[in-house]
Amino acid sequence: QAHTQLVTCIDTRSEGLRRHLEARGEYETFGFAGFFAVAIAFTDLLAGAPAQLCPVLISASHDISEEPAPESGSIAVRRVAGATRLAGAESAFHAAKESMAGPFALAEAAGWVAAPLSAAKTMSPSTIGGLRRRLRNLISPAAPTVLTVDSMPLTERVLFAQATLKTIGLTRDFGRLLVLCGHESSSENNPYQASLDCGACGGQGGGPNARTAAVILNQIEVRDELRRSGIDIPGHTVVIAALHDTTTDQLAVLDTHLIPPSHRTDVDRLNTDLVHAGRALAAERCDILPGAARRRSTTNAARHVAGRSVDWAQVYPEWGLAGNAAFIIGPRELTRGIDLQRRTFLHSYGADVDLDGTALETILTAPLVVAQWINCQYYFSTVAPEVFGAGTKTIHNVVGNVGVMAGHVGDLRLGLPQ
Repeated sequence: QAHTQLVTCIDTRSEGLRRHLEARGEYETFGFAGFFAVAIAFTDLLAGAPAQLCPVLISASHDISEEPAPESGSIAVRRVAGATRLAGAESAFHAAKESMAGPFALAEAAGWVAAPLSAAKTMSPSTIGGLRRRLRNLISPAAPTVLTVDSMPLTERVLFAQATLKTIGLTRDFGRLLVLCGHESSSENNPYQASLDCGACGGQGGGPNARTAAVILNQIEVRDELRRSGIDIPGHTVVIAALHDTTTDQLAVLDTHLIPPSHRTDVDRLNTDLVHAGRALAAERCDILPGAARRRSTTNAARHVAGRSVDWAQVYPEWGLAGNAAFIIGPRELTRGIDLQRRTFLHSYGADVDLDGTALETILTAPLVVAQWINCQYYFSTVAPEVFGAGTKTIHNVVGNVGVMAGHVGDLRLGLPQ
C-alpha cells in the first residue's frame, strides 16, 4: 500500500510530475480537474476583488476568505502593511509613466536608478530576481493563514468530497498523506501568463482550491458523513495541499503550520521526493526548451528553468500545453510506467464505484470539453498563426487590459503567441 497519495490536475504537465514521483517508490497518483470540485470566489489576506477560481463552464458557488492564523501575531499585520506600501509605490510609478507630462519628469528623477537596474535585470535575471524576492519578503513577510469554509453547508462539503473521491476511485486504502496538488506558472513580462496557469481555475493558480479542499477533507464531521456512504478515511490520514510551479518545476507544501507533529516526518520525506521529482522533470523539459543545454544535470536544469521564470526577455518561459495529443480516462494502472512525454491529459476514473455512470458523464461533458478547447487553441494558433495566432512576443504591445497588437499599429491579435 502506498504511504502517500497525490492528486494532481489533469493538465498534461502533471503527467511528468506523476511519473517521476512514482519512480521514487510507494506513491500512488491520481488526476482530477485542478479546482478539485470546489468552485470558489477567493479573497486572500490582502483583500481586494475576489478571484473566481473555477472553470468558465460554471460559476463560483462559495466565498472563501483567507484570515491570519491565531499564531501569526504581528507577522500578518506586517505582511498586509508591506504589501500595501509596495502596491502603492508601483501604482504611483505606473501612474506617472502613463500621464501626459509625468514621463519627462520621471525620466530625470528615476532614470539614474532605472537604467542600471534594467541593465542588471537583462544581464543577470536570476540574481536580480533573487534580490527582488528577498527584498519583497523582508518588506512583506509570509504569514501563516487559515481559510474559512464555514459558509459552505455541511451537506455541500460532503457532496464535494464524495464526488471527488468516487470519481477518481479513491475510496479505500488511504495512506498517511493525501496530497492535493494544484499548479500555477511564474514568468516575467508575459501578457500570456494566464494561458500557463490552471485552466480549471479560470487561468489562475490552483493553490487556494487545493487548500480549501484539504480543509474540508480533514474535518471530522465530513469524514463521519463519508463513512456512512462507504468512504472510510482513517484517522491516521492527513490531507495536505501543495502547489506545482510548472515553469520552475518547484513544488511547495502549503499551510505547513496546520500539519500535526505526528506527520512531520512523512512531510519531510515528501518534500525530499518532490525536490528530486521536480529536478528530474526540469532536466527532461530542458531537452526541448529553446536555449537550454541538452543532457544537463538535474541541479543545473533546475537552475536554468528557474532563471527562465524571472527573465523579462524570455519569450519561451515554458511550453505550456503545447503538444497535447490525447485524453485518457481510467485508473492509473492503464498508464503507470509509460512515458507519455507530457502530451496526455490523465483523468482518474474507477468504474467499479460509478455504477450508474454519473461520474463518467461528468468527465465527458466538462473536463473533456475544456481539454478540447485547449487543444483547438493550440492547434489553430499553430496551423493558421496569422489569423488565429498572435505572432512573436518580441514585438507585442499590450493594449489596456484587453489584448496585444504586433508593433504599434494593427488589430488585436487572437490566440496564442508563436
